[in-house]
Order: sequence, then C-alpha cells, then structure tokens
Amino acid sequence: MLKQFHEKGKGLIEENEVYGNSLAGIWVTTGSSPILRKNRIHSGKQVGVYFYDNGHGLLEENDIFNHLYSGVQIRTGSNPKITRNKIWGGQNGGVLVYNNGAGVLEDNEIFDNAMAGVWIKTDSHPVLRRNKIYDGRDGGVCIFTKGRGLLEDNDIYRNAQAGVLISTESHPTLRRNRIFEGRAAGIEITNGATATLEGNFLFNNKFGGLCLATDVRPILRENRIFDNQNAVERAVSRGYCLFKISSCTSFPMHDFYRCVTCNTTDRNAICINCIRVCHKGHQVEFVRHDR
Repeated sequence: MLKQFHEKGKGLIEENEVYGNSLAGIWVTTGSSPILRKNRIHSGKQVGVYFYDNGHGLLEENDIFNHLYSGVQIRTGSNPKITRNKIWGGQNGGVLVYNNGAGVLEDNEIFDNAMAGVWIKTDSHPVLRRNKIYDGRDGGVCIFTKGRGLLEDNDIYRNAQAGVLISTESHPTLRRNRIFEGRAAGIEITNGATATLEGNFLFNNKFGGLCLATDVRPILRENRIFDNQNAVERAVSRGYCLFKISSCTSFPMHDFYRCVTCNTTDRNAICINCIRVCHKGHQVEFVRHDR
C-alpha cells in the first residue's frame, strides 16, 4: 500500500499495515493535512512518511521502522504534528528535517537508527518536546547548515556520538533537556555554530558534557554539567594518542597541532601526545580546538 495526499487532501488513515514500498510509504504534499493514526509503516526502500511542499497533518501513535532512508522526512515549508510515535531502524536516521522544514515533534520514542535520531538541516526550525531519543548508532540530534529549532524537555541518551551535535553556522535553542550516557560528548558545538543553552542537565557522557570548538561562544544559562567521564582529559594525562580512543571516522574534540618540521597539514593534524612521542623535539604550531 502506498498512499499519496495532494492539493490540500485530507482523510484518516488508521490501523493499516503500510510496508515494502519502493517509494515513500505515505506522501503528504501541497497543503494536504491528513490524520495518520496507529499504523505500522515499515520495511520500505525509501522513506516511511514524506512531508514536502507545505505538507501538514497529524502523525500519531504509529510504529515507523526499518526504512532504507529515514522513517520521516519533512521539507520545504511542511509543518506536521508528530506525536507519540515509535520511529526506529532507519538506515539514514529517524527523522530528517531539511530545506526550511518545520514540524512539532512531541512525546515520541526515536531509537536504534543507523544515523542521527533527528537531523535538522538547511534553515529548518522544528520544535522537539518531551521526546526520548536513544540508542542511536550516530548522534542523537544533529543540527547542520544553518539549522535552528527548539529542543525542550527531551531525554537524549546512550547514543554512539554526541547527544546533540551543532555545526556549520547553526543556532538552535535547547532548554531543560537531559542529555546523558552518551559515548561521546553531551553537547558538541563546532564549525562556526552557536546555540542558546538554558537549564539543561548534561551528565555521564564519555567525552564531557559540553565540548566547544575554537571561537564557539554559546549563550549559557543555568545548565548543570556533572559526572561526565572526560575521557579526552584522562587520555592526555596518561599519554594515549587521542585518535585511539575514537572511531576511525569521528574523533573526540581536542587540541590539534601541525608539525612544521615534518610539514604536516591540517588534514593530518596531530594531538598533544603525538608531539610528546612521535614528534618529540620538533617545531609544532597550534591549529584549532575541534575534531
């Protein structure tokens, strides 16, 4: 079954099995506003539910899982309400909001996705409230390329990379979120981005609660950062190469240097313990604090 809503279409889709489609399981476009409730939408070769060109509507209490792309995509002026769904097993993330997408995501469980639980990209500005975003194989929420958005009262935990990664000139607002037990940073801000962080709890994350790149200056108010493992600082103190405590594709945030003597470049920068061991006695210069 593949269902499409066009040209201000409405309707109720309830308690259906939508699966195994070559394209999106359900398309909502051009001002349409359907209600999708208590469906199982799964095992598609692209997206589970696709909102684009001002698609709206209500997505409520659905089980959306095992798509080769993301479970839900929202783009180009679309603004659906997405509430009390389970969104999991997406090979390109749980929810992708991009190209000026919006939407209100409340009280969802978003888990076990191969990439970010929620992507927010390219001038998009969704609202995320009271969601549980966990056990992702990448970041919990990744905000790139001038992404914005409001994240309030979410639990973001046990993700393989940063609980919230903010990059490339993005500026979201995060309030009263609990970000914990991540296998990297709690919140990481890098590459010309910033954020407004108010009243968040950041605890028991491997690489630290809040990791900021060179020249990143977020607005910080009444956040609590405690009981993080600070694995980067511990590795430095023990003489370990920092690249060895990370995956081969994602390094922890730390001080990068280049070796003038060996003529290394920014692309193969070295860490402080590389200087002490492999490049001992060489002329080096600081490049940046980043990853």
